[in-house]
Amino acid sequence: MKNIYKSIAALVVTGLFAGRATAQQAQPALEKSLLWEVSGNGLDKPSYIYGTTHMICEADFIVRDKVKHAFEKSTQLVIEANILDPNMNEILTKAMTSDIPQHQKLSPADYNMVDSILKLKCGIPFKLLDNYKLSAVVSVIAQKSFPCAVTKSYEATFLEMAKGCNKPIMALEGLAEQVDYLNKSFTEEQILSQVRDFDNSKKESLDLISKYKEEDLMGVYANITAPNRMDENAMHWMLEVRNGNWVNKMPEIMKQQSSFFAVGAAHLPGPIGLIIQLRAKGYTVRPIMN
Repeated sequence: MKNIYKSIAALVVTGLFAGRATAQQAQPALEKSLLWEVSGNGLDKPSYIYGTTHMICEADFIVRDKVKHAFEKSTQLVIEANILDPNMNEILTKAMTSDIPQHQKLSPADYNMVDSILKLKCGIPFKLLDNYKLSAVVSVIAQKSFPCAVTKSYEATFLEMAKGCNKPIMALEGLAEQVDYLNKSFTEEQILSQVRDFDNSKKESLDLISKYKEEDLMGVYANITAPNRMDENAMHWMLEVRNGNWVNKMPEIMKQQSSFFAVGAAHLPGPIGLIIQLRAKGYTVRPIMN
């Protein structure tokens, strides 16, 4: 069961939930790059933002030379949430424990549906997750939406790189805070709908990874914020609130040290994305193409 904690912590920006949005706003076009340099506005040295995907098949995983160079030039790593917290398991257990066991909360039909899919796709019965919130169930199922047995994490790789060269590591939000946003974003019915729609989610994951490998930020954003994935409430908590919190913290972080920010790629583009918000604060934010 210890893998459930890693699954939950990694899930927040993968977009593997269902919702209904009223309309997609027109998005400002961006160059195809996952790596962006932030300079100017009083900064002595530039910082960098790299858009990650929290899970990807090992065969598709690559850290390009331009990313390695930016990482080497920075003096600290900044990730989304503090997944290095020594109390991570306790924090996630508290945040993801359901007040009522799922066998008492769900209808028999819904419970049996989740149980059958968990057994079929993950090889575990629902009773092992009975005391967790439904978002924990999707965290486990999400891992099986990738067409491979082994997945890798960019965050984990950057953490290893930072530790290897004694680079300081900090986080933009607490782990409990991150899970709280997750729990506020999706209703139980939306989560049940996502579980039922597992096979379609698998196809969408393939499209997401294809766009990600092309460094197509706009394509990644469109995939994750599609109407069948995120509604207005999810957009508010997952992107608007979190992006706003982060962009208010980033200036002081960048002023103190040249930083390499590794955050989910969906946080960079769009009308409430980090790129447009940092530009509005007076920073020069440019793509690094090679």
